[in-house]
Amino acid sequence: MGEPVRVPATTTLTTTPIAPDQAQRLFQCSTCKRSFTRVDHLTRHVRSHTRHKPYVCQVCTKGFARVDLLKRHVAGHSAENANKNKRSTTVRASRVIQACEACSQNHLRCEDEKPCSRCRKKSIECRVATPSAFDETEVNAAQDLLGLSSSFTTPADAHDTIEGLALLNESHDDAIGTSNDAPSSDRSEQEHDSGAIMPPPSYSHDDFTYDSTMDMEDPLDPLLSSYLRNVLPIESVFSGHASPKGPMDTHLHWDMDLNDLDLRLLDQYNVQAPFNPTTPSTDNPSADQQISASESSDEVVVRAEAFKNSVWRYLPQSNRDFAAAEQPNLAYAETARVGSPHGAQLISRRATQERMQQTTRDKLLTLVIKTTTPANMARIASSFPNIELLDSLIQFFLTSPFLDAQSWFHLPTFSPSKLRPELLACVIAAGAISTPDVPLRKLGFALQEASRAGQASAFEEDNSAIRSLQHLQNVLLQLDIGMWSGISRKMEISESFLQPLVTMLRRGGRFRRSSWKNIVPTHEDKGVTLEEKWKKWVNEELFLRLVHHAFEHDRQSSMALSKPPLISYSEMQLPLPCPDSIWHAVSAESWKGKMLSNPSIRSRPSPTDCLLDLSHLNQHEHASPSFLYMVWGMIWEYRQMAAVAGKSHIQPNNSLILSSRHQELTKYLEDFQVSSSTVFQSSKKATHVVLQLLLLHLNAPLEDMQLFAGVEGAEEARRAYPALKDWVITSAARQALLHAGQLLRIAGELSPGALRNFNAIAVYHASLILWAYVLLKRGIANNRRDTSSVVVCLDGEESLDSRRFVTLDQGIPAIRGRAASGAVIPISDTDGILQTLVAMLKNNHDSLEGSCPPLVDNLIQLMESLRSATK
Repeated sequence: MGEPVRVPATTTLTTTPIAPDQAQRLFQCSTCKRSFTRVDHLTRHVRSHTRHKPYVCQVCTKGFARVDLLKRHVAGHSAENANKNKRSTTVRASRVIQACEACSQNHLRCEDEKPCSRCRKKSIECRVATPSAFDETEVNAAQDLLGLSSSFTTPADAHDTIEGLALLNESHDDAIGTSNDAPSSDRSEQEHDSGAIMPPPSYSHDDFTYDSTMDMEDPLDPLLSSYLRNVLPIESVFSGHASPKGPMDTHLHWDMDLNDLDLRLLDQYNVQAPFNPTTPSTDNPSADQQISASESSDEVVVRAEAFKNSVWRYLPQSNRDFAAAEQPNLAYAETARVGSPHGAQLISRRATQERMQQTTRDKLLTLVIKTTTPANMARIASSFPNIELLDSLIQFFLTSPFLDAQSWFHLPTFSPSKLRPELLACVIAAGAISTPDVPLRKLGFALQEASRAGQASAFEEDNSAIRSLQHLQNVLLQLDIGMWSGISRKMEISESFLQPLVTMLRRGGRFRRSSWKNIVPTHEDKGVTLEEKWKKWVNEELFLRLVHHAFEHDRQSSMALSKPPLISYSEMQLPLPCPDSIWHAVSAESWKGKMLSNPSIRSRPSPTDCLLDLSHLNQHEHASPSFLYMVWGMIWEYRQMAAVAGKSHIQPNNSLILSSRHQELTKYLEDFQVSSSTVFQSSKKATHVVLQLLLLHLNAPLEDMQLFAGVEGAEEARRAYPALKDWVITSAARQALLHAGQLLRIAGELSPGALRNFNAIAVYHASLILWAYVLLKRGIANNRRDTSSVVVCLDGEESLDSRRFVTLDQGIPAIRGRAASGAVIPISDTDGILQTLVAMLKNNHDSLEGSCPPLVDNLIQLMESLRSATK
């Protein structure tokens, strides 16, 4: 070790940078090059190298490197226990002045006598470091720089704050001296050496200038000592080769010299409260602050209130039995139907020749009575609908174009008398709910509840019913009614009970291709043989179409409610349904002729095959909708990945995966449009609606927009704003806007009464895109103003202007609507846009009061509330 040297004020130290306004560090240690502003600090620091302890306790002869630590130690000796604390054994005045290199490298105690006992025992050379180490003379020389004597003392209260660290450091020095290689006498001496418990220190901010590298020799605090010895033994951490000296040195000489820290930032607390609400904040604006730039909190609250009564919010109440509350509607008054302006629509709409029999009505009434409360039995039995009304409702169900019952019910073999009461009640309920007559709708919802209760009893009475065709048809029809009822309770029940149906089909092997029989007639089949083969084929096809209808229901409800689909696209291995021309064959002979004239029926592809080979789209009429519903599973997965990546801090790493997946799905749908162009010319408009809704979901986070609109309250609306603010400036947002316009164009071309159920929710999603896009654009402070005056009709044919709008954000987006005047409405006019879409939904149904289905009425009210909240 060398002498202390004076460091010029301009010198930059390697350990800690010197601030321009910091006091000059004039005193530097020649061993570790550490500098200090005061010479007494340097003196204390030098003792950490020399292990010199000039201050000795007169009671127990224990040595200390600092006088304040000695004073604190002596204060612990009381008059009554002074004799007890004196050591009976021989103690040394202080630690060894300098250890040999072998003991120093292994953190072990050494002796003044050289060679030391450890080196003699190990038969190794006992070498001492070169004579550059500090000695007493050098310490005194450092003190003499300011005219200090060797008895220089520092104020005791200047170091109160670090007494705990001094105790810990000394315990470490003592511990490393009690290793297995140390002499036993030293070990016993060390174990005997302990200090008294010191009084709690008093802290002084002005004197917080302690240098942590100084030697600390006070005994361990009892609690800390117990922890270190019992839980974390010091010997196992610091002894021997497990803790080599150098870069891995774990010596507890912590640097706590606060002269190296700039604590002037605390000065502001002397003039103001640290957490005063008026103190300026440098934090990034929160979601609440961000959303306040675009809209007031009142608007968010109004939107949240609008959703409380919508179909998306159901709050169960324990004091009401909703199923029993609908039972009085089963007592249908005949005058209600006769006086209804819509009663004529139930006349002369027949799909089958067989009429309902009295025995069939009695079975239906028996089921209803079993599921009602005793208080309602007498009234229902006396006022239950007659045969004519029930039969008319069955025919209305079979012939309604927007129910599409003929796609999975076989009309040539349909017989009300052969249906189970639960299924018959549900068929009548579906027909009644589809009428524009309000009393009939109430009757339909009450029959659906009776069918649901009766079905549960049937499953309990006979567990094999879960594989029965009619029971499964009844469950699926109940789910259809509930999902599109517009009643939040029924919608939630339908969403919940879809899983049992999917489980029944999956456990029954209905998703596997090997479970289906390929029944094909031959030229020799005639008479009874042909009739039996036809009925077997019908039963097989009924099951097949049931599974495909369940798959369609699962996909449509997933898109409508933004919930995970329950049927995986990878498990759809069953074949596609047969062509409708064969399905509607009225007899066995007709079926035989059509089957033999169509050889391709023998090898029908599965939905998975259609996904992998687009050539099937032009060869099978059911391939196109199956393909789109299969793709929805992939789009849902992509949307979940995008939602998680948007909340992650490693989004740049995921951007490549998401962008490539987005491009792949977009290409899937573009290839679909090209491959099925001929099919689209004659296909149903519903397929077009599904396609545009898929593209809309692919480019827009509909779930976040629902939150932003207020479906889960004002707080969630504010949380969803930051992510949507980043989305609205992308080309994907403008692409979603274009698909929303195309969806509205197709919806406006649907036949009267068709804007219901899934189609009505698709229109609502399109309106939500238009509304949210405008509202989010208003909230962007640096929104670029487009100087182009070209109006881009989103619901018009695709053009160069629409492409330029999507790619370059040029043009004024607008919709033309279905109004006779053909006026163009810019989407910035949210009031006019929502008013136009509300009129579209209303005009698709009769203008009479209550003619709109409940779901459409609820969506209209919701859109009106959003329009009022953003005026």
